[in-house]
Amino acid sequence: MKKISVLFSCLLFVAASLYAAPKSTVWQGTLVDSNCYLKDHALTGNDHMGVKQCGTLCLKTGLPAGILTRTKQFHVLVAPSIALAPYVGDEVRVTGTMHNEAIQAEKVEVRKNGKWEEVQLKSMM
Repeated sequence: MKKISVLFSCLLFVAASLYAAPKSTVWQGTLVDSNCYLKDHALTGNDHMGVKQCGTLCLKTGLPAGILTRTKQFHVLVAPSIALAPYVGDEVRVTGTMHNEAIQAEKVEVRKNGKWEEVQLKSMM
């Protein structure tokens, strides 16, 4: 009976580990407008396609933001696009969890004058 109890406990531990909440991670890179970046991977700034502040305008319409890491990995950010719109093309640091290659952002910081400043992500909750 004791062996069954130990085996059951081990199985519960393994199952709990597999279904545990994803761990928060930090990514650093350039904030991009996903819409334009996915059309042409060279469009990482804010002014492109002949439009000044194109990236900001796209995010203000609700199109998703993304982060392009230093290793050139792209991830869509699950965060309010309007809050991120002013920072397209800037260096950002995103804390969150990865879900199917998208990042659920818990915290976003932008580098301004050599210091990290937190972006206020407004939420309905």
